[in-house]
Amino acid sequence: MRSFLCFTLIFCAISLSAFSADPPKIGWTTAGTVGMNFTQVGLSNWAGGGQNTIGLTSLFSATANFNGEQSLWENSLDLGYGLTKLGDQSFRKSDDRIILISKYGYKVNEQLSYAALLDFRTQFHYGYTYNTDGTIKDTISNLLAPANMQLGLGVTYKPTDFLTITIAPIANRLLIVGDVALRDKPSAPNSTTGFLGNEIGKTIRSDLGAQMNITFKKDLMTNVNLASTFTSFAPYATITENFVNWNTLLTLKVNDYINASIAVDVVYDPKLQVRRDDGTRGPATQVRNVLGIGFGYKF
Repeated sequence: MRSFLCFTLIFCAISLSAFSADPPKIGWTTAGTVGMNFTQVGLSNWAGGGQNTIGLTSLFSATANFNGEQSLWENSLDLGYGLTKLGDQSFRKSDDRIILISKYGYKVNEQLSYAALLDFRTQFHYGYTYNTDGTIKDTISNLLAPANMQLGLGVTYKPTDFLTITIAPIANRLLIVGDVALRDKPSAPNSTTGFLGNEIGKTIRSDLGAQMNITFKKDLMTNVNLASTFTSFAPYATITENFVNWNTLLTLKVNDYINASIAVDVVYDPKLQVRRDDGTRGPATQVRNVLGIGFGYKF
């Protein structure tokens, strides 16, 4: 409920600001941010307690958008990968994502267009859960395991160059589990459903439904940029089940080479069996945030 309320307030603020914006420019516009953040804590005879820590996080975000007389095409790519070492433990993955979104529209007028949408998400490498002694307990993800691809046809409303709303009543969500071991791992003993939401023995699960995508990217003030994408998919077979992805990146530029960034990801997948904070397994709202200060370049 709090996440929904937060989204509603942000969306209302974005919508109000859109009415005072300049009309979109004709042609290609590109922008992006690349950054590398490093953190280190070293302790020696420290009475307050704690552990030595090393953290490394890399972020890449880029957009390439075309606005023509009759068509528009918006593309965004977000990559993130991070490692953390706590005390004597080995390095562990703290961030890992690949998000590609592409939208093509044929204009009805300057603000409304027919649209086709592609949304693809996966991760680079293996993800694990760990035992209390720091050893690996279980493998829970890999490249293309899972991967989510959504394809949709509908309409796009673009009141300004930094806000796009797409509603696709005809959409298909593909869940891909390319790792055989993860594909055939049951969600429960004797279950025919894999713990990633696929059917055991099948690499691809397909669901027909409706999709909504909202994208916002704007310089809030000098050297401060906010990029946020909200995607929701509801399968027609179980219309009350909503798959939600909400990704937000706030970048603050100190100078040409130093910046700070805050990345927040909110995910809900009703078919994904995750290990909750209370130790139980089942669907749950997943939240990840990454705060980094380090080398960065905005282009």
